[in-house]
Amino acid sequence: MVKFVSGMRELEAVGGRPVRIWLRTAGLLLILVIIAPTHAGEWATVFDDGGVFVQQRKYKNSPLMELRGHTRLKASLNAVMALLKDADYNRHWVFRSGGARILQASGYAQAYVHGVVDAPWPMQDRDTVVRFDSVQHPQTRIITIEITNFPAFIPHRSDMVRVPDFGGLWKLSPVEEGQVDVIYQVHGDPGGWVPTWLANYAAQLSVSKTLQNMPAAVVHYSSATSDEVAELTARRR
Repeated sequence: MVKFVSGMRELEAVGGRPVRIWLRTAGLLLILVIIAPTHAGEWATVFDDGGVFVQQRKYKNSPLMELRGHTRLKASLNAVMALLKDADYNRHWVFRSGGARILQASGYAQAYVHGVVDAPWPMQDRDTVVRFDSVQHPQTRIITIEITNFPAFIPHRSDMVRVPDFGGLWKLSPVEEGQVDVIYQVHGDPGGWVPTWLANYAAQLSVSKTLQNMPAAVVHYSSATSDEVAELTARRR
């Protein structure tokens, strides 16, 4: 996720006092980022509230942070998987989602998905193209969903900035019947002209808000079942 400069082209066309106010706020947030450094490879907690906590660490040689969020849901594995796979419902719980659609699917375990990020004014909207690959461990029943970036899978849209780098995973670990530990880990580059501090702040906000929205969203899938997802109790029969 890099291509960052202090003078953003996306702000140049706005001009006037609102931008100066926005930049003063940006300066305050930048100070907060500076006084809370993270050493490469070390996870540091940056958010802890309401059953959700988020950590960050430096990602490879990038100035951007890798984020890892955690929460525990009162739900079945089938319900959580049904929520994650419902592209049409994505905009109702994923923070700043402008919608998602499945481009190509290979059975239950793999899908190419196009997603839109509804960026706040005055930023330009972003879009992503990623592949989700899921696998369930036969003994622990833990499900891991790898997220791999495929920005050239479909043509770029002129009205959006295609995210050039994005990846991560979802990890769903059943801890007992009816409860699932959820880890959402991501890194990426929003593309375009975005300052590093703002990209890091936006990523942190996205992970925390998305996980906070999950409990209310997953209840809509309480009756979901699939032959492809085995619950924890299935291994005890």
